[in-house]
Amino acid sequence: MAVARSARDILPAVIEAVEAAGRTLAAEFCRPDGPRFSDHVTAPVDHEIELFLRDRLTGMLPARFVGEEAGVLEGAANGFCWVVDPHDGTRAFLEGRRGSAVSVALLREGTPILGVVFAPLSPDRGADLIAWAEGGEITRNGAPVAIDL
Repeated sequence: MAVARSARDILPAVIEAVEAAGRTLAAEFCRPDGPRFSDHVTAPVDHEIELFLRDRLTGMLPARFVGEEAGVLEGAANGFCWVVDPHDGTRAFLEGRRGSAVSVALLREGTPILGVVFAPLSPDRGADLIAWAEGGEITRNGAPVAIDL
């Protein structure tokens, strides 16, 4: 399987995993007693989402995994690396503000070849997902993004 093609091939499965993680984040935000927290900048859901994504992503493509919460998991020495922020915006989330996101990237020899960012509860448009894989176009909520530099 060609490397560039594999990023496009796994993009739908990565989107599915990130959306599932986003649903977990949204459910946590909407808990009747508010989201759980460890302190004013961390939440148990951050770690839970990272472990979920680590399992799903490395199952799709075995690779080194760098996560913000649980750290680095060495993987296959194949030049690929997953980079994950399971919950960007935790502090604002814990303060009751919408807009935090789940962010995933796949690098090949340090160069991004896939990226997915999903804000399940954006403050002004509801769920918002941006995705891209090498050789393809950037999409926002499934629609191509017009780029005019």
